[in-house]
Amino acid sequence: MQKFKQPFDPDLLSVYNRGNHSENNLDSRWLFYQLNKIKNKSEVIPVAYQFVVQGLKQAEQQYSQSFIPQYSVESLTALQPLNIGALSEQLLTEKSFRECIWQFSTVQLTQPCWLQNISQISCCQSKIAVKLMQIYLQLTQKGELNNLYHSLLLTQGIKSPVLYNYQYHQKVDISTGFIDFSTTQQALSCFPRVFFAEILGFTLAYMLMPSLIETCFPDEKVPSAFFKQRKIILQKQLAPLLKCICDYLDLYPQHKQILWHRLQTGFWLYQLRMQQCRDQFSIRAEELHSPLLAVSKLFQNKLASAMGHHHKVLLQGVSLEQWFAEMPENNLVFLQALKQSHYVDNDNVLNSRLLKLFKFKGPMFGVLDQSEICILENWLLNEENDDHHQLKTPQNNALKLSIASITNKKVLINYEKLSNRELYYYLVNADLYPDVFSAAKVKVEMLLQLNTLFNKLPFKSYSHQQFDDFISNIYQTEIRAYQPLIGEPRISKSAYIWGIEQIAPMILIDGCWLQNCHDIQYTHPEIYQIMFSIYADEIGNGHRQQNHCYIFQQLLKSLSIDVPPVYSKAITQQANFINSAFDLPTYMLALSLHTQQFLPELLGLNMAIELSGLGKEYLQLIDEWNYWGIDTTIANIHVSIDNYAEGHTFLAKKAIQLYLDDILNSTGDSKVVDKHWKRIYKGYTSLRFVGTRFKFALPVYYMMNKLKP
Repeated sequence: MQKFKQPFDPDLLSVYNRGNHSENNLDSRWLFYQLNKIKNKSEVIPVAYQFVVQGLKQAEQQYSQSFIPQYSVESLTALQPLNIGALSEQLLTEKSFRECIWQFSTVQLTQPCWLQNISQISCCQSKIAVKLMQIYLQLTQKGELNNLYHSLLLTQGIKSPVLYNYQYHQKVDISTGFIDFSTTQQALSCFPRVFFAEILGFTLAYMLMPSLIETCFPDEKVPSAFFKQRKIILQKQLAPLLKCICDYLDLYPQHKQILWHRLQTGFWLYQLRMQQCRDQFSIRAEELHSPLLAVSKLFQNKLASAMGHHHKVLLQGVSLEQWFAEMPENNLVFLQALKQSHYVDNDNVLNSRLLKLFKFKGPMFGVLDQSEICILENWLLNEENDDHHQLKTPQNNALKLSIASITNKKVLINYEKLSNRELYYYLVNADLYPDVFSAAKVKVEMLLQLNTLFNKLPFKSYSHQQFDDFISNIYQTEIRAYQPLIGEPRISKSAYIWGIEQIAPMILIDGCWLQNCHDIQYTHPEIYQIMFSIYADEIGNGHRQQNHCYIFQQLLKSLSIDVPPVYSKAITQQANFINSAFDLPTYMLALSLHTQQFLPELLGLNMAIELSGLGKEYLQLIDEWNYWGIDTTIANIHVSIDNYAEGHTFLAKKAIQLYLDDILNSTGDSKVVDKHWKRIYKGYTSLRFVGTRFKFALPVYYMMNKLKP
């Protein structure tokens, strides 16, 4: 039996002790890329964990004097960020401001992502999770702040970054501090329960601190829409957050001081990342205003591609290869030698041989773009005294991690040998057991492959019209098949109550298949918005009374059915449940862990689930439950929210159409579209296939249970 008794129990930090055992060495830019385009979570999650741990340790050491020892409401109010100085006056230019907007975009466009998973299916009924989900929804407000930031980028003539793009995370002109800040935010989102106290502190600092742009340029006349709205939104959510923090700490009086310290560590982690960005941007701004620093960085950035091509070229009797080999320590001497060489025409620097090398028909044409040629020209024209200017040696702040050092070498659990009943616990708590991801993938692949053997496509060549007709026919057939109840139902009240208990492992995690839809927010933003809106509806949009799992829990309570929390092992050890009651929920949970890899199948499954909420089955269920005096709220809400006109069924269909449009637009090949349609249909039919054993077992086991002496 696990130690923790609450979904956000403080002991969760010590429970988290598992992961992948690869020996790969990784850096923060690699992690940034992986977190924005997750494919192999079992490899990424342990590294993300260690990245957070190292950041927290650094923050604790650096701000040790700022920690407030004893917790109280007054202490919480007294917890305030330290002032971060503005840029020096000579750097407060339009050029620096524009650069700051670009550099900070990687941070701003991932805020406040650390809260996006706070209401995972394991804890979505918790009052604390509901409150934080409400705060998150208010902070994001359908992407209002990010939309304003995109507009700010546009007004400055800056193209919005594509975060999941491999080239973007490797861009050397983005300071490592900004990558680290964004990576910290995204890494925290992977551990909504493990680092819950730290996340609360991190969020508090976020709400109290101005953006880095406002910090660096306090008196700058800037387009105000983004900054004004940011301030308004954060101020409105500060009081609810403080209340949430107090409520959380009051839940665990014996751990209050430890949690208070952890919360402050998260608070100072945010301060640390802000300070690092400010310091690194100051260096970047100096480079923008110093032709010497700018050209030094230019040569440094081109070094990797330049090596091996200049053995015969001499500068002061030394080959360029030798000069390059000793960079960056010899940057200043190299630039002085270059400026004094025959490559530079001191009488007419713009006519220098050095510049002609990079122009049309020159031997190095295409090596520098126009902006880089301008950097070279500015350096040649500038009278800056190279002898007295201190060049800053580029620092490689990349975080080097060995996964082997993060986790135990011993394989603790052979997940693939577990039954669905046993696996259910680990999948619900996958944020605590990242080594379950591989087994989850194997299970999904096996079930999808088996499902293919028993299902035939309704049409092979996809078109939106055929798909519309297919879904419409199913819906209309279901609606026409409904007949209002006349007389007494064929199914007894006791049979219904027994059946309601058996579906508890599934309905108590209603919406779970979409809980990790954030994995596709950058790769498929439109589809993500649809999937997240459905998931938010499933868990109540920040309102506990509207949470489907909570509504079903109340139904169980009204029928005197006692079911342990879904995050506990006790639910899998409940003898009343038949084994097949865990088949479908285990499949849904496993699929949710690989949203990116199985997106077509997930879209198909989602379509099947939403469509199943309509038609004769639910309508007859409502009639018969009403007859027996059973609360029909959970059934009513599905009929309502899953509606065909504009509800979840409509949205599920739209998501599939958007996905297949994306495939056609990116490939231009209808055959590729048909392959993805086949995968979608496989996911669609998997709902019925995986649930077959439970469907047939339910009446059999009911009769066996009824016949027990």
